This record gives sequence, C-alpha cells and structure tokens, in this order.
Amino acid sequence: MSDLPLPQFYAHSLIPLIPIFDDTLSLSSPEAQSILSIALDNLYLIQRMLTSLGVFSENESVSETSNGQLLFMSIGWAIGSCEEKRNPGSMSERKEALLKAEYAFQTFVELLCSYGVLSSQEASEYSEGNRTDLPNDPAKKREAKINQYKREKELREKINAVISRRKQVSASTPVSFLISLLPEPPAEASAAQLTQSQDVNEDDMAEESRETIIDVLRLLYSLALSSMASMKMELDILSSAPPVNLSPGIPHADPRQGGRGENDDTWRLDQLPTSLTRSSDLISTKGKVLRPFTILPSNSGVEQREKLKAGVFKQSWRLPTMTIDEYLDIEKQRGNMITGGGQESYDKPTDSELLELDSEMDGTWHAEQQAEHKREKDERWAQYTDDNPKGYGNTTNKG
Repeated sequence: MSDLPLPQFYAHSLIPLIPIFDDTLSLSSPEAQSILSIALDNLYLIQRMLTSLGVFSENESVSETSNGQLLFMSIGWAIGSCEEKRNPGSMSERKEALLKAEYAFQTFVELLCSYGVLSSQEASEYSEGNRTDLPNDPAKKREAKINQYKREKELREKINAVISRRKQVSASTPVSFLISLLPEPPAEASAAQLTQSQDVNEDDMAEESRETIIDVLRLLYSLALSSMASMKMELDILSSAPPVNLSPGIPHADPRQGGRGENDDTWRLDQLPTSLTRSSDLISTKGKVLRPFTILPSNSGVEQREKLKAGVFKQSWRLPTMTIDEYLDIEKQRGNMITGGGQESYDKPTDSELLELDSEMDGTWHAEQQAEHKREKDERWAQYTDDNPKGYGNTTNKG
C-alpha cells in the first residue's frame, strides 16, 4: 500500500469521474462538482510530478516513449475536460475555468503534435492560425463534422473491441478507456499513499497494445478540438456579457427609487404621445405598419374605445387606435380596394344595349340622335368586317 506506482494513482483519480462522463450524474448536482474538484486536485498533482520528473522532452518522438509515457500524455485532456465541466456559479469563475480548460487542451494537443502521435491529416486540423474554427462554407463545415463523427465512431468501436477482448469488460467513454489501459488501484488507498511511488514505466503497461493507446490519444485529440470550439463560443458570450457589480454585505439599492431618470441609464420608459395619433403615423405609403394599432367599429363611443384601448396588451401598454372607416379610407387612397363587380354590375345594361333602347324611342330628338349613332356604329362595324374577313389573319405559318 505504501509503494503504489503513479499509474495506479492516475487510475484512482479517474474512476470517480465515470458517472459524470457517462451522463449518469448531472453536472448541476453538488456531488458532481465536488467529485470534479477532488479529481482536479489529484490531476494537477500528477501533472506537477510528471513535470518534475521530466517525463516528456521536446527532443523525443513517439517511437522513443514507453506505453506508460504515452498514457500520461492524456493528463492534459483529463484536466481540460474536468475544468470544462466545472460550474462554479459566477460568470467570472466560469470564465476562469474555461480559460484553464482551453490552456490544458492546447498543451495536450501540442504535446501530441510534437511527439508525432497524430497523422499528417489530423495534425493539419490544428494549426496556429486555425485552432478551433470550422470552415465558413456551410457545406464544408457539415462535411468536416461528418468526417469527425465517423472518425470518432470508428476509433471508439476499435478501442472497445480490443479492451472487451482482453479484459472481458465493455467501455464506452474516454475515461473508461483510460482506466482500462491503466493498472487497477487497490480498493482502499489515500492520495498520500498512492503518490509515494513515482515510477511511470510499470511492467503491467507492457501488456497493453501500443496501437490501442495511440488510438485512445487520437480519439482524445478529436474530442479536444470539439471542446475547444464550443468553449470559444461560450467565452465570446461571457466576454460580451455586462459585468455584475454587487458588493457582498451592501444592500443593492432599488433603482426605481429616487433619481431613476437622472443617473441610471439602464431604465427606459415608453414615451406617451403628445398629440392625437394621425393615420399617417400608423401605416406608411407603401403599406408597412409603423406602430401597433387596434381596429374599432366606426360607431364605437369614446368609453368603449378607451375600454378596449386599456385592455390591449394589458397593463402599461398604450397603443394608438383607428376605426374601420379610417382604415378603409387609407386603403382606398392607396388603390388597394377594387370597386364595382357583383350582381349589380352584371344586371346593368351595356353601352350597346342602352344605345339600342334610346334609338327605339320614336318621335323625340334624342331618339333620332341615338339612332344616328347606332347607324354609324353599325356601319363602322360592317366596314371593319369587310376589311378584315374571318380567318384573314391566320396564314397557318405560311408567311
């Protein structure tokens, strides 16, 4: 119990995180936040020990590292994921946690790139100028997300198949993958006991497949890029949010009390109309509604108008009103109303019928004049039919 290796302490720190990463424990619960806080203390301790031991070097490549060293490359991802899931309560603390998570993810990704763990295609996804951004083109962005999802799914299935075959257990989350590759810690061990041994090259590590460990690191790399993209958007929102200045112990003054309009510019009241609302203030000449209004009957009295006016949108809302006649007059002026038509227009005699009726009134000067008009009209029609016989214009495309 007193000489347990560092890999077992790493596994001991990750095991309590399983219900959080498989979504069986809500992040909003105090229990989950307590587990994350304890796990972060242990993970930061492991990170400091790895730094003091000089486990990683800029002059080494992936072929020169042991399986144990490869597994400890994931410490940055574990810290970043825990910091990302922290919910301290205030915006400033949440922003601080996101910045820590972003730094941990960047350290993890840069470590993988420096050791050459990633393929050239995967390494190209993380560059100095484009670390977390997806393509601006929606089609390319969708294609990038689909490719990333397929790659993560393929890696998960491949890792789970190897672990299930070797240890007869099923793992589905990245944390459970890491725990399956690490040596099992004893049932009861304190942090002080687990950290007394600083050996990261245990014989148990040699039994695990090097290829599986690299696949786990590639999966964590893909998840880190997704987390960095989402955190960037959240940080932008938090940065643009107004600061909250509430001093503890000092009661917050109610801005609705004295001097509200003099010193506090966060309050704004709607201005009451200084005169009667005109129809031109409600609808533009192009028919666009400029202000909300209520259409009332033309015969509505003042009391009814005020009653309906007070009930629109309930208390504190004051809206201009307009009668139906006023609204129809505006529409008629704008030419949006069609007149005529209907049965009355159908029953009304045509001009030719009126001319024929007037010409039949014998013995009057008006009848003689209308008869002359009818004769001239018939003569013009006969002349037109002689000049333009039926079918004269149809040449059947013969020119």
